Formats: sequence, C-alpha cells, structure tokens
Amino acid sequence: MTRTIAYVDHAAEIGGAEKSLVELIAHIDRERFAPVVLHVPGAEWLRYAEGAGARLVPRLPQSDLYDEKRDELGGGAVVGLRRMLAATGPVAGLYREIGAIAPDLVHTNSTKMHLLAGAAARLRRLPVVWHMRDLMTQPGARSWLARAVRRIRPEVIAISQAVAGQFDGLPCRVHVVPNGVPLQDFHPGEPREGLREEIGLPDGAPAVCVVGRLTPWKGHQVLLRAWASVVRAAPDARLLVVGEVAFWEDGYEDELRSLAADLGIEDGVLWLGFREDVADLLRLSDLLVLASIDEPFGRVVIEAMATGLPVVATDSGGVPEIVVDGETGLLVPPERPEPMADAIVQVLGDPSRAGTMGEAGRRRAVELFDVRRVARQVGEIYRDIFGD
Repeated sequence: MTRTIAYVDHAAEIGGAEKSLVELIAHIDRERFAPVVLHVPGAEWLRYAEGAGARLVPRLPQSDLYDEKRDELGGGAVVGLRRMLAATGPVAGLYREIGAIAPDLVHTNSTKMHLLAGAAARLRRLPVVWHMRDLMTQPGARSWLARAVRRIRPEVIAISQAVAGQFDGLPCRVHVVPNGVPLQDFHPGEPREGLREEIGLPDGAPAVCVVGRLTPWKGHQVLLRAWASVVRAAPDARLLVVGEVAFWEDGYEDELRSLAADLGIEDGVLWLGFREDVADLLRLSDLLVLASIDEPFGRVVIEAMATGLPVVATDSGGVPEIVVDGETGLLVPPERPEPMADAIVQVLGDPSRAGTMGEAGRRRAVELFDVRRVARQVGEIYRDIFGD
C-alpha cells in the first residue's frame, strides 16, 4: 500500500531546510510513500522539488506571519494573541488544502508550519510529523513550543540532539535523525575548470570558504574580525563568502562589506553571493569555516566533510555532534574572533594535518550522513506511525 505524505513548507527562498527536504523526498521509498509538496506559489526551491519527483501543490494560504525574521516564536501575551488571531485564516485555508490532497500523513518542515499546518492536520485527525530544524532562542519561544506540542501532539524528527533537547518533558516522541547529503554530489576531486579565474581567486592563494545566508546569527561579523588576524599571518589567503541576504535583511550585506573595509581586509574577501556550485567551491577551498551562534545542525559542515575538507566551526548547538574536535576539524568558542583566527591559521599552516582531518571527515560523512540513510530512517518512522 502506498501512503500519501503531504510535505508543507512556507519558504519562498531556498535554504538548508528546503534543500534537506528536497533530498529526503528524492530518496524516500516510492513503493511505500507518494510525496506531495504544499507550498507558496513561485517559491525559489520548487525546481528542486520537481526534480525530486514530488507532486507540487502551489496553494499554501498567504499570510504576513511568514515574513518575520528567522523561523522562531516569541514575544509577550499581546504579541501571542495577535499571532493567534492572524493564524485563524491560514489554518482554515490549510484545512481546506490538506483536505483536497487527502494525505495519510502531514510532514511539516518549518516552525510556522509546525503550528499552522499541524493544527489544520489535527483538525482533520491526521497524524503529524514535525521536522524540527530550529533552536528556539527568542524569549518565550519555548513556552509557545510546549503549548503547541500539548495541543497538536506531533511525532518529532529533530536534526540534532541539541534540537531534540527542546522537547524534554513534553508529550511527544522525538527521533533524532541528522540531515544527510547526496554523496554523489559532494565528494573529493578537482573543481570545475576555470572556476578559480571566474571568481577571481589568485593562483596559489589559500581559500577559506564560508557558506550560508547572510544573517547576524550566522556569525559573519565575527568571522570578518577573525579574518583581519588571519591575513596578518597568511597575506595571500582569501575568504570566499557564499550566500545572500534574505528579503527582510536587504542592508546586511552592505554592513558586512563596510566592516571588511573598516578592517582593511576588503582585498582578502571575495563576495560570491548565492551559488549553485557549492560542491565545486568546496573542492576549490582549503578549509570550511562555520561561525554560527546556536547553529541547530550545520548542513554545510557535512557537505565540506564529504568533500574531504577540514572544518573550523563554533562549539555551539548541534555542531559538536558533527565535528570531532582535533580529528575532523577544530571547534572554537562562538562570538570570539581570536580563537577562530588561531584555528584557521593552524589548519592553513599545517597542510599534512589538514589533509588527515579532511580524510577523517570524509569517512565520518560517509558513515553517518548519507542522505539515503536519512531517508530510510524517516521511512521507518512513517511505517511505525502507520503500524505497517
């Protein structure tokens, strides 16, 4: 028997959550599960979902609730009441659209959809899976999360133990299933011919890559301050900044560029924007840096490890569950430029150790973070819910 799974995500832009969802859908057991994606019309990531073979339903009800910064909850009682009132229309619309799809299970992929689509699914007496990809850091967010769990009673897939810890003591089952990557795309090798010249990376210049949306919690400001120290030790090194701002933070890239100029490092930073060729950029690089504060997981860390790169990352959130300090990379305290700079200089200055770390990272990625393994684990959770 093939079960229909309705995946719901409100994002218009593509991020790590959408990439991970699409790759899950591409590898889920099609003999048992038929994926349908309910989404906003015109979402950027739909071409990937279509390529994964999902049926697309572009009828997610519109709401201003989707446009807030970072996918979190918070605020006081007045804000909470306003949100509840604003949610009435979207929940009613989701109730209708979910009914039209007639799924056997609703799998939500973002915090706002956990609440809105989760509520609509429960009104239809359907099982709900929350794929929890966020750490709740705003004041009051945990209390909102607890209230929602008690009402919706979801089955929870958490992408790390750090994320799972938010559900301690709540009436729901939590399964820790880390994100995976398609190893056929992320592997060691030579980058695409001409890429170095295309991005303006001088011959022989060491390249350190940071990949992620340009938003404050990703720690780019800390990394730029660290880079000011790195270039004193390695003047030829270049920092490759891959990513773009979200629509609500249009001025943030200008702030970062101004900081680089103030620090006198603008010649050592290449601003590459959003790129489709992340795997090639990683193969071109000598090191990946992740500077995030409270990173729920760190998908790009796995991508880098699968490519055979050593990693310097913050000892925060779910990252220590991926990076083995001293073995696959180095962990540093978050929000502190000097330890980060020291770690980067250490790795760049010892190619033999960097190579050993990269090889260990590749082995760890293959063993634990293959997307096919993730899809099997999620499929087992579905079967357990259905009693198959």
